[in-house]
Amino acid sequence: MGYSTSNAAYAYDMRSEAYSAPVAPSRPSLDVVHGAGRQASQDVSPQFIHCVKVFAVLMTVFVVLGLFRVTVAGFTAASLNSAATLSNNLTTAQEESSDLEVMRSVYGSSTRIRDLAEGYGMVAAEGGVTLDFTEYVDAAAQ
Repeated sequence: MGYSTSNAAYAYDMRSEAYSAPVAPSRPSLDVVHGAGRQASQDVSPQFIHCVKVFAVLMTVFVVLGLFRVTVAGFTAASLNSAATLSNNLTTAQEESSDLEVMRSVYGSSTRIRDLAEGYGMVAAEGGVTLDFTEYVDAAAQ
């Protein structure tokens, strides 16, 4: 046969005995084990359960302490704001009290009243009238 130079010769006729087909890689075997399936015991180890419980308790303590800390900080801030407001109100009240004391001493001064009356053309009274109602009170009581 005159195929010695073509690829078809190698493909069909002229294979050597040493040449063999490529071998596919072997796959791992899958063994089927017959058993109870879902009814089998699916217990979790007690150590794992203990670790989960300890973790849950620690996380709960951590969250509770965090909430307590936030609550205390909130109450502290509210208390400080209230104290600052009270301090401002007290300062304002003291300033107003001081102003009122000054106004009372100025407006209640007899010298100022006399000067204002003279400015309006009034004169001081030289004498006065005394009214005595004791006789009427004694008669009404009897």
